[in-house]
Amino acid sequence: MKRSYFIVLCFFYCVQASSQNEGALVLGDQLYAMGNYSQAITQYQQVEGASPKIAKCYEALGNSEKASAYYELTLSSTPEALLPKYNFGKLLLKTAQFEKADSLFSILELKDPYNPNFAYHRGLVAERRNDSTAEDHFMRVIALDEAHQNALYRLGKMLLEMRRFDRARGYIDAGLATEPNSIRFINLKALMHFAEKDYHRALAAYMELVALGQSTVQLHENLATSYRNTNQFEKALEQYTILINEYDDQIPEWHYGLGITYMSLKNYEKSRRHIEIAILLKDLPIEDELMSLSYLFSAKLEYRKQMEVLNRVVNKYPSNERAQYFLAAAADNYYEDKKLVIPFYEKYLKKYGETGQFREYGNQRLKDLKTGIHFNGE
Repeated sequence: MKRSYFIVLCFFYCVQASSQNEGALVLGDQLYAMGNYSQAITQYQQVEGASPKIAKCYEALGNSEKASAYYELTLSSTPEALLPKYNFGKLLLKTAQFEKADSLFSILELKDPYNPNFAYHRGLVAERRNDSTAEDHFMRVIALDEAHQNALYRLGKMLLEMRRFDRARGYIDAGLATEPNSIRFINLKALMHFAEKDYHRALAAYMELVALGQSTVQLHENLATSYRNTNQFEKALEQYTILINEYDDQIPEWHYGLGITYMSLKNYEKSRRHIEIAILLKDLPIEDELMSLSYLFSAKLEYRKQMEVLNRVVNKYPSNERAQYFLAAAADNYYEDKKLVIPFYEKYLKKYGETGQFREYGNQRLKDLKTGIHFNGE
């Protein structure tokens, strides 16, 4: 009688314990789903074998150290389980533990070689390590699942950065075929056309992004450059104005671009103002900005000011052949007494008379000046 009573009592307590465990597990899952991770951990700790769930809670809380400890516990108790390995691998990738992450994803890929996500995460690890095998992993993903958008994007972006445009184009087009309004793929398309200097197509792609509500510094910078290179100067002004007014008015490159655009519109005063702002804002070197300012003064027939700017260039950048020659040409335009001009051409020819880009012009002009002085009896 006593033995039967004991058996019944044990059975009762086992059922009760199982019921409590099941209740704690259900409650823990509900708390996790609602984002109450700390309370979910309290429930899961009452359940045997819940270490992978506790690991996920700690990961959601941002405690990677404790999450890793519970993943390790899970793998030691259930070494054949795939899902904890996969989740642990993703955590290791996120925390830059690339060697351990790749080891786990390699094991997973051997266990299930037809799962594209295992190959994809191996590609992510290789990409983060600047390992050239990343491309091979992503291509394997596409072989397993040709509609894998993330792998298509990674391959398109990687090949674009390597300037392998023909190959990049195929992956970008494949991504857009599946998802025509994908902002990330349209952005890749715009960047590809911009890098190819196909500014009309770049503009078309960037306008798609604008229509989708996108507004970034790179978008407006590339729009401005594309408009300038397609002679749409008023629209380029709009983009530079957005950059300066809405993002930062202390970026010298934007003021310089604005100055060049105003110069194309023959608004020389505004052009000069923005180029000079660019020169004030920019750290060395400022060679291009000074040369542009000299072209502006030449267009305005202000040769004395052009000479002042070119003297700055020659002093700062003595190897700038163009500045040396244009200084002589500016002096030629400025001085009525041509005897004052001759030393400028002689200085240029002394340095660049053998190989200089303008040596023929310089030699001919110097000869003409000396001939003119001779016949004028000076």
